[in-house]
Amino acid sequence: MAGEPGFLILSHQLMSMVGPLATALSRRGIKTYVLASKPTRDVDSGWRSEVETLYITDAHALHSSDIDLFLKELSAADVNLLGCVTVWDAYRELMAYANQQIGTADLSEEGVRLLRDKLAMRECLREAGLSEVTAWPLEEDRYLSLQDRTRYFIKPREGLASLGAFRADRLGEFGELDTLWEGAQGDSAYAGVFTGRRSFILEEFIDGIECSFEVSVLEGESTVHAVHEKIDLQQSGRTTLENACVCPPRSLDPGEVGAGIAYVRRCLRALGVTTGVYHAEARFQRGRGWELVEANPRIGGACIVPSTRRHSGVDLLERWLDLLLGQAAPSDGPGQSTDRSTFFRVFFGEPGRQIARLDRRPGRIEALEEKIFVKEGEHLPLVDREIFIGQALWDITSLNPDVLEDFFHETESHLKVEYRP
Repeated sequence: MAGEPGFLILSHQLMSMVGPLATALSRRGIKTYVLASKPTRDVDSGWRSEVETLYITDAHALHSSDIDLFLKELSAADVNLLGCVTVWDAYRELMAYANQQIGTADLSEEGVRLLRDKLAMRECLREAGLSEVTAWPLEEDRYLSLQDRTRYFIKPREGLASLGAFRADRLGEFGELDTLWEGAQGDSAYAGVFTGRRSFILEEFIDGIECSFEVSVLEGESTVHAVHEKIDLQQSGRTTLENACVCPPRSLDPGEVGAGIAYVRRCLRALGVTTGVYHAEARFQRGRGWELVEANPRIGGACIVPSTRRHSGVDLLERWLDLLLGQAAPSDGPGQSTDRSTFFRVFFGEPGRQIARLDRRPGRIEALEEKIFVKEGEHLPLVDREIFIGQALWDITSLNPDVLEDFFHETESHLKVEYRP
């Protein structure tokens, strides 16, 4: 006789939204089992009392062998596992692997790999007539032959946190890529992301207004629950920082947004997506149309989940669990519930600096929620990637459109960070 129902969460270093997932599973009467990699810093895991079992490996990244061992132990304990989930991009193939062992409907490992491989994804879209952008493996001869490097973009073939994603004219010497890759491999907080030989791609630069599409897919049919416009993109070293998003987009009319939704749905269909939740990114340029940037096979980070919930009434975590449990019903898309307007800002730290003081500054409206991920006195890592120090989300539905630009600017100082000399 099968034991009590349980669900497996793969956690990177005791993070990766374990708390909200465990809460959602508990409401369904399902026990949570967490397999986590060893953390590199102190983590406030307030969710530990909510999970049935927590196992932390000795390494900073999980591997398929860890999955095999943990599944064997849970089976021996007569746990009736119903599925596996993770929001950590680099573990998405491990999730697919675990679900195959459990017998839960999910993308195959190959399907996940196609989406995470930026070069393979671009080639697939070009073959389907859905992309006019060309990409190549980045080699020195090709790089040196470029006539106008501002027209090209460099990114890891499989990446995370926008590390190593920058316009080609920002690369001084080709050898800098080796230094960047070695630094990424030595970044223990992102262990398991940048492995093996250096692997970057060169892609024609995609210009335009960038948006993210929060999508769920049931039996091959995609529903877009929210569209966020990125309104504050900045380059910092060898990283692209995405500082703020507004939902729905302000720079596009409803017809242009609708065309983007239809385009993203066609792209996911061409990429073989049949089930799951996705964070797709695309850019729009008038006269050219939409062009897909990425199709991430997981939930968006920062405030994407609460922002989408506020806007459309759809909780992406709950939706993903329903899909994995075979309990999801067809969805009507954005605006099906509240149709609120939201805005969120992410705050990044300066690499290698020590935080002396953190202060929140009140604004013209209160934040719906805010989080700070660092402490006063903490030394930030000396790395060439995003360093998240905080985030905040607002409902801007009632704000007069004439004051929105001022409000967006004001929120830049919502979290004031002072560093030691």
